[in-house]
Amino acid sequence: MTTSTPADDNHTLSTAFDSLSQRLAAAGDWLWIVGPGAIGRLLAVTLAHARQREMATQGRSTLPNLLLVGRRASVSEMVTIDMTSPEGQTVSSEITYTSIDQLRTLPYPPPAAIWLATKSHAIESAWAHVAPLIDSRTPVTCWQNGLSAQPWLAEQHPQLLCASTTEGAWIPESTALATHTLPERLAVQHAGHGQTWLGTWSSQADPASSSAMAAAERQVAWLQAAGRESHVSADIGTRLWHKLAINAAINPLVARFRIRNGQLRDRPFSLMVRQAVDEITRVLEAEGIAPPPNGWQALVDQVIRATANNRASMLQDVLAGRTTEVEAILGPLRHAALRHGLSLTDDLPLLEQLHTHLSSQQP
Repeated sequence: MTTSTPADDNHTLSTAFDSLSQRLAAAGDWLWIVGPGAIGRLLAVTLAHARQREMATQGRSTLPNLLLVGRRASVSEMVTIDMTSPEGQTVSSEITYTSIDQLRTLPYPPPAAIWLATKSHAIESAWAHVAPLIDSRTPVTCWQNGLSAQPWLAEQHPQLLCASTTEGAWIPESTALATHTLPERLAVQHAGHGQTWLGTWSSQADPASSSAMAAAERQVAWLQAAGRESHVSADIGTRLWHKLAINAAINPLVARFRIRNGQLRDRPFSLMVRQAVDEITRVLEAEGIAPPPNGWQALVDQVIRATANNRASMLQDVLAGRTTEVEAILGPLRHAALRHGLSLTDDLPLLEQLHTHLSSQQP
């Protein structure tokens, strides 16, 4: 039986490092996707597959090279992501990968853009690694759930874009990361088609807004070229509140009762959804957030139908014993309620019960 020695391992890592260095020096723009969770994998494989298709048919591509960045080290500079579509088809793409600790040591070209796809509570740590490597002109897009990461990140970086998406994705349990090193093959289940909106966090009066809006238009073009329904939003703040309403009505309930999104259509959960939407509506009305054309309940019901087979991110975290985004999702609603003189126990009884229970389950 042949065994490897530390010298062999070092040689393997050195060879992988040299290969990655050459790949990073390739011509063309680079997009860094930080966070290989469900949404990060979905974005990466979607763009990579579309880029490969363009290169094969046209010999060139309007889409950027991709660098997937995660916490875990990998012995290979490439990972393969297998995405299963809502229709049951599988798409696979090879993507350049590096650990976030290696970013400082790589001879990388400046990224054309960075997509932060970590959990909301991991944003400060991720930013501490990324910020020294870019300048203030680099477009950074925040893909986090809730409304806690965005205000903090906007204070750190003037070119902040925010994304709001109703695309559904989850990581199959058999392929969840349980080791300290990243496997060379990853999986993601695309659970439901949705819409994505990108816009600038800064106001239109901010000098940084015009260049950031141009970056938003470019990134939306990337997503559209990859077949994702995407739009530029001139009011991303309202879009984020709409996404927060969806997350707050769905995620805490499916995490509390450990069910998939589609089961919220059944009793007794359907009644709980209606109560949650009523409580959320009270807060959003007080906050002055305009409802969608068909109302909050119709919006939530539409997302539940479209992502019926989805395991919401908060449920995935509960099942894996990880920290959840309960504060990022329910926290802004609780703070807004108190700011407008609402009672958490009287006006938001269900949401408060869910917040108390899920907070008590944090590792």
